[in-house]
Amino acid sequence: MIEFGAFSEILIILIAALILIGPKELPRVLYQCGRWLQKIRHFSQQLRQGLDDYVEEGILDEYIETQNKKYLKTSSQTTPLKKKTLRKEKHE
Repeated sequence: MIEFGAFSEILIILIAALILIGPKELPRVLYQCGRWLQKIRHFSQQLRQGLDDYVEEGILDEYIETQNKKYLKTSSQTTPLKKKTLRKEKHE
């Protein structure tokens, strides 16, 4: 496979966009793509900051521990309510 550098790949994409979109619409499309990228970066930065805050406060560790405990409880035991409902369904 032919290996291109990052600059070459971007140049090929821009040339294809110029042909497909046209020279009049290309600046508007590039501007819109830049705005989308800016929103995605902003969102990912906020998400990363929020997760970092949870990790620093220890809330994430506590949440994971409680979820693991709940999972272990429910996977090792069946509640009597479930057994009763299963019995009723078999008879009906």
